[in-house]
Order: sequence, then C-alpha cells, then structure tokens
Amino acid sequence: MRLSAIGGFGLIVGIPLVGKAHATAGSIALHPLIRVGRDGVITLFAQNPEMGQGVKTSLPMIIAEELDVDWSSVNVEQADWNPDFERQFSGGSLSIRLNFDALRQAGASAREMLLAAAADVWQRPATELKTAGGFVRDSARNRQLGYGELADAAAKLPVPESPALKSRADYRIIGKSKSDVDIADIVNGRQQYSLDLKLPGMLYAVVLRSPHGDGQPRTVDDSDARKVTGVVDVRTLKNTDYGGRIILPNCPNFVSGVAVLANSTWAAMQGAKRVDVTWELPESRDDSIRLMRDFAKALEQDSEIVREEGDWAAAADDPVASIDAHYQLPFLAHVTMEPMNCTASVSGNGVEIWAPTQNPQMAAEAVGQALGIALDRIRIHVMRCGGGFGRRFYADFVTDAAVLSQQMGRPVKVVWTREDDVRHDYFRPASAQRVRAGIDRNGKVSYWYQQVASHPRETYLERDGSPAEISNYEFPAGFVPNLRFTYTLVSARVPVGQWRAVEHSSNVFVVSSAIDELAHAAGRDPLGFWLSLIGEAPIVQVREDFPFAAPRLRKVVEMAAGMAGWAEPLPKGRGRGIAASYNQGAWVAEVAEVSVTGRKLRVEKICVAVDCGLLINPGGAVRQVEGGIIEGLSAALFGEITVKDGIVEQSNFHDYPLCRMQHMPQIEVQFVPSDDAPRGLGEPPLPPVAPAICNAIFAATGERIRQLPLKNHYGV
Repeated sequence: MRLSAIGGFGLIVGIPLVGKAHATAGSIALHPLIRVGRDGVITLFAQNPEMGQGVKTSLPMIIAEELDVDWSSVNVEQADWNPDFERQFSGGSLSIRLNFDALRQAGASAREMLLAAAADVWQRPATELKTAGGFVRDSARNRQLGYGELADAAAKLPVPESPALKSRADYRIIGKSKSDVDIADIVNGRQQYSLDLKLPGMLYAVVLRSPHGDGQPRTVDDSDARKVTGVVDVRTLKNTDYGGRIILPNCPNFVSGVAVLANSTWAAMQGAKRVDVTWELPESRDDSIRLMRDFAKALEQDSEIVREEGDWAAAADDPVASIDAHYQLPFLAHVTMEPMNCTASVSGNGVEIWAPTQNPQMAAEAVGQALGIALDRIRIHVMRCGGGFGRRFYADFVTDAAVLSQQMGRPVKVVWTREDDVRHDYFRPASAQRVRAGIDRNGKVSYWYQQVASHPRETYLERDGSPAEISNYEFPAGFVPNLRFTYTLVSARVPVGQWRAVEHSSNVFVVSSAIDELAHAAGRDPLGFWLSLIGEAPIVQVREDFPFAAPRLRKVVEMAAGMAGWAEPLPKGRGRGIAASYNQGAWVAEVAEVSVTGRKLRVEKICVAVDCGLLINPGGAVRQVEGGIIEGLSAALFGEITVKDGIVEQSNFHDYPLCRMQHMPQIEVQFVPSDDAPRGLGEPPLPPVAPAICNAIFAATGERIRQLPLKNHYGV
C-alpha cells in the first residue's frame, strides 16, 4: 500500500486511481481504502463488489478492527474499479479469503502511523501510547488526540512494512454481528442500483437477440419501431465486428442483435416488439431431451479417466452390498432480481461505466478491446448488484452499453427484460452421472466408480485444460481405496458458465445421494455410514497438494444430526435425510426433514452446520447461509431450463419459478467455533440442499429421486 498526503484532507492509505472517483473538496483523484479527514470523519472503502453477500460490510469491518475505530462512527463506500487492485472481484466465495490479511495490514499500518504522529507531537515513545475509538491516548498524562488532528502529520511518515496486528482476544468489531451498511436505504427505497441511474441526455436501449442464441441478424425492418413515440434510433449490432463471440478468455462477448434506443425504457421495449428481424439459423440446434440422452449414452461407453487409484474392478468382484445408480441434473438459470443492465458514456476522453458487475477488471478489459481503447481511459463505477450468483461475473451486458454509447455519442443505458435475462443466460451446465460403488466384508466402502458426461463451461468459454466439471473431485477421493473418475465431453451450443457453486451443485448431489443409497443397500443408518466413511484420520491426503481435514467434516455431520434430532422417531410420511460437502474452504452438513402426503411434498426443516473458520460478521454469515439454502431449495424444487429446436423454452417466473413464502422450511444454522482463517461462505451451503431433501424423501416413502427438479415428481 502507498501513503499520500492529500491536499488538506488528511491521511489516505490506498492505491492511486485514474480518474476522479470519490474526489471531494480538499482531496485529489485517489481511490483509497482508508480516508481520514481533518474533521475526524473516517471513510472506509469496500474493495469487492457487493451483490447481497455482505462484503460491503464485512471487508471494512476488517479494516476498522485494525485501525481501532468505533464501527458506529465509520462511513462506508463502495470502491470503484482500480486497475492497481488485485482480486477486485466477487466470485468463488473468495472476497474475504483472499483479502483478509491485506485488509488487516492496511488498517494496522494506518494505526501505527497515527501512533507515530502522536508520539512526535508529545515527544513520547509510541510504545507507551494506545489507540481506541479513533483516538491516540496517553493514559499516563491523561490526554488524547483524535485521528483527524493527526492525519496531516501521519501522512508524512513512512508506511510500516510489517505492522503489529491485533490479537484476536482484543477484537471488538470482528466477530460481532453488524447490520448491512446499506440496509436502511434498501428498506426505505433510497438505495441506488444501476437501474435507478439517470444521466443528462441518456438514451435507453433494449436489444433483440436471436432466439437460437448467438445468431446474426440477416434482415431488419424497423419502420414500425421508429413510429413509436420516444424511439430515437435502431442499430444493428454484430459481435463479429468486435472480436467474435469471445473477446477475452473466460468472458463471453455480447450477443449480436438489434438495439432499439429511446428516451425511456418503456418506449424502447415497445419499439423492440415492433422490429421485424430474420436471423441466420445455426446448422445444428440443441434439444435438451436429446442432449440428456446423449449424456446417458456416453455413460455406457469408454470415457477419459481423470483419476484412478487402486483397482476398482477387482474390488467390485465380490461386494457385500453395492449400487449402480444414474443421476441427471438440468441446466439452471440465475434469474437475479435485478435483470442485466449497464450504463455507459463514451466521449473523446474515454469511457465511463456504471455497472452492477462482479468482475470490474474483466469488464474493463472487454470494453477496452471492444472499443479499441487503453485501460487507463476506462472508469468503472461499481454499483450495488441486485443479485449476481455468477451471472454478473461476465461482461457481455457491459460491452452492449459501451458499444452503443460509442455509436450514438451519448450516454446509453442497456436494460434487459426478464425474458432476455432468462433466455440469454449463461446456464449452470447440465450433466448425467453414474456411480458404481460397493462395501466389503468389513463394512467399508471398497470401491467407487463415478462417471460424468456434460457440456462443460470450460469448453464453451474456450478455456485451456480439463473441464472444471472434473476438477473438483475431492470426496470421497482419499477415503476409498479403489476409485475411478471419468469424464465425457458432449458438444452443444447451449451457453453455459458460472453459477453459484457451479460443479459442486451437481457433484455433491450425486455423491451425497450415492452415499445414502449405499448405506441403505447395506442396511446401515446413513448417519453412522457417513461417520464410518469419514473415519478417524486427522488428515486425508486427497491430492498431493490438498490435505483434507477429515475431523472438520465429521464435526459438521455430527452437529447437523444433533440439531435435527436424528435419532428421534418421526410419524409416517415424514423423513430425514443428510448430506455434506467441502466446498470453497468450508465444511457444511445439512439435515432436511420432509413430509409427503400422497404426491404432495413439503420441506419442513433444514438444519445446517458450518465450519468456515473465523466469522467476521456472524449475523451476515447466517444470512449468507440462509440465502444459499433458499437458492438451493429453489433449484431442487423448480430449477430447470429446457431447450427445444435451439430455443430456451422458459422466459419468466411463471415457467421458471423461485421459492415463495409457502415453500420455506424452518432453517436452523450453527457454526463451529474456529480460530482458523476465514473461509468461503457464499457457495458452500447450497450443494447439500438437494441431496439432503431427496434422501429425506427416500426415508419417508422409499422412493429414490435421482433426477431433478422435484416438481417433476411431486406437487410442491
């Protein structure tokens, strides 16, 4: 971190930013993490984008703890994109994991500089001074100086390279529940999302896209659209003019289409309905039913071995109990509450973007390539996102706006309708999987053979290396002596990409379901079977670079079962199921309790035990877990994107529903106390939801569910 003296504004610890974001009277164009004004006002910046996961609160809490200020006196602002920031993205449950140490260092460095400044003023050793609540105090002489009084002097001092960090026993902010810093504005409707933004002279744009995906417009008749009051222009966008389908590795380009630009969103939407477009049709058009059949066929054929240990075939010669189970997982959409949108203003000086993005660096790089301008001429204001779940990790909706603003010479806000958002998503990959596993005479799982067939996002996004769908096999690898994992790639055109706990949301369903099936095949209690499989070893070396702390998985399994009253009997028609996983550094176990009346299913209760290391904001952590459970429940009950003749059949919440109040179970959350470093939390609670529910259905009815969503089996 670099220290700079700022005009007459005080101490700023941070990194320089090109542009004038957050410039105020007495300051210069910097984008700091910590701003201390002469008046004592302290502003902390949240580096990573906020999309409801709570980082706008938790990240500044880390700084505030080491800075030694009162949380109630701190102002928090969202940081704009800074090309010098590393890891300025929200995804993979990594925001706190990657930034915890750096943010502590930032707060501690500023605190030590303020101490040193006070020591100079008082001519006292800094070791005899203390900080508390935004003041440096000299207890021996009963005097104190506020941080604002010391800011100018502190700004002239060198930044400590290795500042002393607080002992966790001295934490006053970290580990204490704090409300979301924006909650009052959200409740009162004052929170500004990207959709709320208005700029002078701004146009609104709605883009028609080919129903067959990434198809190019062949002919366009916009005569009726131009008659709509408020419509200003109609422009044809061909992404082949801007680098083709993929501008950057891992980043889909905008989809070609026809943009209607108007003076209001309503006029743009009405004009778009009156544009007559014929599209170039792709040579092949996907059908999800046929694709699932292709997946299933692939499981009957030889496929690429991605991991093998021992001899599964020999171990399978004489098992005491065994299973051979096939599973199917559908494509899933994101359906964030705030549809995709972005505002851009391109001028001779560069481009200014207001984007609800999870990945501002990627957005800047995509815009730079699309417009042919250098990154130092791009400013991105990171807006609070109305949900993300991986969809806003990409930049296609950002380049839409930038390209149109460049063409029109005016600010342009691109707004996606809900139908656009559903039909032109980057979906969670569908897959078919097969598990063959068996138990030996000692009651141990002796072999495990798992096959996966899918249309992978790695291939769709033109990434090098093996598909991510096969890269996350960590359990039961290491716990079973004879195992084989194989993968078959099935090509398709369906756009796929990031999703909340992408691969784990599929693989954990299969693994936890298969473990439950194996337990019942052996006549064993699933809880005892899980504990036997985990065993007593303190560390299991899953891969050469990955030691698995088995007791932490065991602990959450035992805790969730205890919360649910696993051993207590249930009335007829009710059942409990358990599932567990390790994902993004966290260990999670869940017990679901369901009731089944006829063909009507109700999820009554879900108990969740989580070990995610140190909790920064316990109240926010609970909300994260509850949110993951709700999204996992929506996917389990309803989630399914189907494709026919290359066209996504779903379009809105009437045919892609989410959970409503009547679907909500009681949710109980407990965390394992831990002094370990904080770990990921946004994604880990989601994967065990579906298998826990399906295992509970089997306990209640004896019916085994291997294909989601549950709406295809029960009334929900």
